[in-house]
Amino acid sequence: IMELINDYLAKFSDIKLGPEMLFGLLAVIFLILYGLSLGRTRALVSLIAIYIAYVLQAMFPYFSELQEVARISPAEYIIHIALFFVFYILTFAILNKSLIKRRLTMNEFSIFWVSVISLLQLGVLVSIILNFIPQEKLTIFPEQILGYFVEQRALFFWLTAPVVLLIAMRREKKSRSSAQD
Repeated sequence: IMELINDYLAKFSDIKLGPEMLFGLLAVIFLILYGLSLGRTRALVSLIAIYIAYVLQAMFPYFSELQEVARISPAEYIIHIALFFVFYILTFAILNKSLIKRRLTMNEFSIFWVSVISLLQLGVLVSIILNFIPQEKLTIFPEQILGYFVEQRALFFWLTAPVVLLIAMRREKKSRSSAQD
């Protein structure tokens, strides 16, 4: 057994952790802790608020008027990102105070599943934001990472993965509750 462990750990000795990778790992750890501090129910409310904010931002009919008003930043993508976050904050606040919060409980799920949802939520946010930014501005990010976040397929994956996971989690919950009965 020790030999297998040593062989497995030897594979990691060739990994070069640059500052980008360390920053990324730190960000992931921070967001997992953030997701856990939000609580189980708020993590789900926050995820739903991201979806709603993305749709509202995409369908916002007054973007050209908003762009004229916001002359301080000529970059269109900054206005898209700001609008997305305004919609996210408003939607999260409304959902968090509404009666729907009671229906969106994740209290029966373990910390592991809440952590996974938080990671997927991070992926959705990063993918949405990076897809707003023009390609020529993305040169500061490592190209290996961009492929996982900046493309229509990547955005589709990040938007559908939490939904698929939530469906699987609900089915697991139903099968556990029926087995206990």
